[in-house]
Amino acid sequence: MDDIEKLLTRRVDKIYPSREALEKVLRSGKKLRLYQGFDPSSPVLHIGHLCGLKKLADFQKLGHEVIFLIGDFTGMIGDPSGKSASRPILTHEQVLKNAQEYQKQASRVLKFDGGNPAKIKFNSEWNSVLKFEDVLRLAANVTALNMWERDMFRERLKNKQDIWFHEMMYPLIQGYDSVAMDVDLEIGGSDQMFNMMVGRELMKKMKNKEKFVLTTPLL
Repeated sequence: MDDIEKLLTRRVDKIYPSREALEKVLRSGKKLRLYQGFDPSSPVLHIGHLCGLKKLADFQKLGHEVIFLIGDFTGMIGDPSGKSASRPILTHEQVLKNAQEYQKQASRVLKFDGGNPAKIKFNSEWNSVLKFEDVLRLAANVTALNMWERDMFRERLKNKQDIWFHEMMYPLIQGYDSVAMDVDLEIGGSDQMFNMMVGRELMKKMKNKEKFVLTTPLL
C-alpha cells in the first residue's frame, strides 16, 4: 500500500464523486488546496475532531495546502446537524473567545510552522461583508426542496418541532466557504456530508469547478 492508497483508505468513510476520481488527480502530481471547518461552539476541540485533523495531517505530509478554517461566522448560528432543537445564537465575541486555543490544540496534530505550514482562516472574512443582494444571489443556487430533503429537518417536521430559517441557511453559508477559498477538497465527519455537498454544488454552479468531498467516520 503506497502513500496515496493509505491516504484514500485510512480513516476514510466516503469520497465524492468517487475515490477513483480523486486518486487520478492525486497521482497526476497536482497539489490540492483542502480544508476542514471547525465551528467554535465550545472552547475545546474534542476527540471527535481527531479523525479529521489526522486526515488533514496526512495530506499535509504529502505536500498539499491545508487550511484550518475557524467558523467564527457559522459558529454564531451553530450547525443544526443531528440536533433535534435549535441552538442558541452566539455573539461574535463568544465564538472568538471559544476559538482562542484552537490553534494550540490542533498543533498537536497539524504543523503551523516550518515547511508547508497549515494556514488558519476565519470565515467571517468573507461572510461578514456580504450584502443582502449577495446573499440573494447565493441563495439562488439552491432550492428549498434541497433543504427540506435533509433528514434532520424531515424528522423535526414529523415531530412538529420548529425549524428556524437561519438553520436552513447554515448549509448555504458553510458551502460558500469552499467558493470563497477556491478549494479542491473538503474534509469533514460523515455527519457533515449534507453541508459539504451543498458546497460542492455551489462550486459547480459558481466556479464551474469540481470539489471533492471526503468524509471521515464518527467516533
